[in-house]
Amino acid sequence: MPSDTTLPTNVACRDLVDELVSTDESLFSLPTRVHVDECLRCQAELVRYRRLRRMMRTLASAPINLDPMLEHDIRDLLDQLDQMPTRRIPTRAAATLGGIAAAASVIALAKRQRRTTRLAI
Repeated sequence: MPSDTTLPTNVACRDLVDELVSTDESLFSLPTRVHVDECLRCQAELVRYRRLRRMMRTLASAPINLDPMLEHDIRDLLDQLDQMPTRRIPTRAAATLGGIAAAASVIALAKRQRRTTRLAI
């Protein structure tokens, strides 16, 4: 229950999610601090974010044991993918598509020219 000395806030829990995640607790705005002090749900969420940050810091310094063959396997897979044939459009289909595109552009230019001539009269 809010005390009479705290400022009333209209802050909803869903509005605080970005601020709880992205900033340090010392940088919270006054309405956010007041809301978090009064809201058990936001306090629990803040504890979860603290725990997550702590675990991420420990993961950053943890040694990683990689399989020595992992790099070789990745390079081998990339080489196999590089040798796959590429899909090509048949020449006749490409020429047909090019002709259609050229005809469409000529028609569009002719309509534009005709419209500008009609507007000028």
